Amino acid sequence: MRTGYYIMYVCLLAVILSGCRRGDITIADFEGGTYEGWAVEGEAFGAAPSHGAEGVQNEVTGFDGRYLANSFAGGGDDPTGTLTSDEFSIRRRHINFLLGGGTGCRAELLVDGVPVRTARPHTDGEALVMRSWDVTELEGSRARIRIVDDRRGGWGHILADRFEMSDRSKSDILADYRLDITVGKDLVLIPVEDSAPPVRVDILHDGIAVGPGMDIRLAHGDADYYVPVDVSACKGEGVTLRFDYIPKNSSLPEKIVQADAHDFDYSERFRPNYHFSPRRGWMNDPNGMVYHHGEYHLFFQHNPYGSTWGNMTWGHAVSKDLRRWEYLPDAILPDTLGTIFSGSAVVDKDNTAGFGHGAIVAVYTSEGKRQTQCIAYSLDNGRTFTKYEGNPVLSSDIYSDFRDPKVRWHEASSRWIMSLAAGQVIGFYSSPDLKEWTLESEFGREIGSHGGVWECPDLIPMDYNGKTKWVLLVSINPGGPNGGSATQYFIGDFDGRIFTADDLPYPLWLDYGRDNYAGVTWSDAPGGRNIFIGWMNNWDYANEVPTLNFRSSMTVPRELSLIHNGSHLAVVSNPASELLKMRGRSTPLPDTKVSGGKRINLAVNGSGYEMEMEIFPAGADTFSFSLVNTKEERIDFEFNLREGKLLVDRSKSGDCSFSPSFAGRPIEAPLVRKDIYNVRLVVDTCSTELFVNDGQTVTTNTVYPSEPWSEIEFTSAGGSATFKNILIHTLK
Repeated sequence: MRTGYYIMYVCLLAVILSGCRRGDITIADFEGGTYEGWAVEGEAFGAAPSHGAEGVQNEVTGFDGRYLANSFAGGGDDPTGTLTSDEFSIRRRHINFLLGGGTGCRAELLVDGVPVRTARPHTDGEALVMRSWDVTELEGSRARIRIVDDRRGGWGHILADRFEMSDRSKSDILADYRLDITVGKDLVLIPVEDSAPPVRVDILHDGIAVGPGMDIRLAHGDADYYVPVDVSACKGEGVTLRFDYIPKNSSLPEKIVQADAHDFDYSERFRPNYHFSPRRGWMNDPNGMVYHHGEYHLFFQHNPYGSTWGNMTWGHAVSKDLRRWEYLPDAILPDTLGTIFSGSAVVDKDNTAGFGHGAIVAVYTSEGKRQTQCIAYSLDNGRTFTKYEGNPVLSSDIYSDFRDPKVRWHEASSRWIMSLAAGQVIGFYSSPDLKEWTLESEFGREIGSHGGVWECPDLIPMDYNGKTKWVLLVSINPGGPNGGSATQYFIGDFDGRIFTADDLPYPLWLDYGRDNYAGVTWSDAPGGRNIFIGWMNNWDYANEVPTLNFRSSMTVPRELSLIHNGSHLAVVSNPASELLKMRGRSTPLPDTKVSGGKRINLAVNGSGYEMEMEIFPAGADTFSFSLVNTKEERIDFEFNLREGKLLVDRSKSGDCSFSPSFAGRPIEAPLVRKDIYNVRLVVDTCSTELFVNDGQTVTTNTVYPSEPWSEIEFTSAGGSATFKNILIHTLK
């Protein structure tokens, strides 16, 4: 009988437990291929669920079954809209769902029409990740799910699939994770892994955020490096580190430490010797370049919290001579209008804006729900900025790509002129006071290269034979002559309203190399010089280059001018004269006539120098010179007269493994047959800048050799070539 009672007990227990394990309930999985059961508003989600990627969208992964909701379906990132489910009763403790797309979009749980739970994609990306809302306290409530895309522009779309109710969370993450610490030192050091997705991190003091939120690529295992967060204002008090999420098995909490200083290897392997690079973190476009009170100000797109793109802030450095740079604290930080994208700065000598005579006024793009133009001013030579309370000063309902204002004073019309990238045109706006802007005209339709988005314009008056011509720089990505990022230019006239381009063989390129982008000129440069600097990288691989605590450097400062190249007017680019003052010891190499090949020792120690030479082709069809090191790593500069091309081959230059697009094919520039070529090559730890015939042809290309170049190799084919007057200048 005891056995019978035991069996009955086990069976009864099984019945009770099975009753506790309630099955999952599907709210929606879109597998019907329609939006039946959903109210559709706007255009973003298209007429029906997607099979996966739409149009030019990258591959979409992580969705369940055949269909998902994809707001890219309505025409890309620009359209907006919502999907709202029919009402349902919450009958389980959790709602699980798959979510991806852009961090600016969201999914909401509505009760009585009010959002009671919200989830945003944790990182911009096309992979859907399982998320979960704990709705235990809402069981029995009537609810709806709303999927919202109200963001235009980059990553302005959302991916969602398989909403279900369950008694367990199926997510592998801890959302809204919080770590309480007592601040004993100035800095909190947070571990970073560059290959990880970015996660939003906030510092809370008494429940209120201290400073703007940060997107940090958190290391949940081994860290690549650490980034510092300043908490000195809360010293001796408690703060909370709030993470949007961490994996349930993360070791992150144990790795976070406090310190009074951030020690790292500044002179790491590929740190340049004399090109500007950020002290730490990511850098891209030069911004706000202005000369004031004896200082060249270089602001730049900066990520203080990692060596990949993100957290766009204006970094800041100053120089008195364009050679030695002093790092200053970040100047303009993200705010409620968004992160701080590219822009310019001017000296308001006549106080047109009312901020003060001689104020430096920064004009920049705020990247929020849409791109808008804002201003900030400084009365202490750029050390601190105050944002204008009337921001934004310019916005658009037409363009989602609406950015990078470059402002200058137009003397003839006595007003400020802004050149602004708007989609694939440049808009010219005028203002009497830097606050109220009027559209005067647009330029760029059906002229020049349109292989990508237009960015970072600069409208520059230049003297040619005593007359003023206007040059318009326009950066484009992708669409460069060798792929990815590059800067084109137009030459013409500007009357204060309309830019009219001369009839020239556009596109014309400022630099044919792969690594000169988004460059602009300094405002108020002494002597009216057109001093230019560019970002020495390419969006094709910028986030992957093999540096660690920092990424990217700038080109050497260059001076732009106009010449006639025998066919038409052209912009030439040469190192600014300040580079001559950096020269130390100069060593001549012997004149070398080759018919075949010959190597010569470079006679320099280290990786920072400048080389000058003259090349006489004589009968050669092709001739070249190459920098080579003891490991036979090399970069080749080939003059192919037969094909009319200057070729740069960096396929064997060292580490090329980080990106297949880095060294897939030689980099080409047009080459005109000449009796003599004068060459100037600027070499640093991981860069080469080649100027041919006084800057008529320029090609800038980064390289990552395992050791400095120690020899130069000369070659010729189809006849002899002579390399003469070779000088190697060390740079200091």
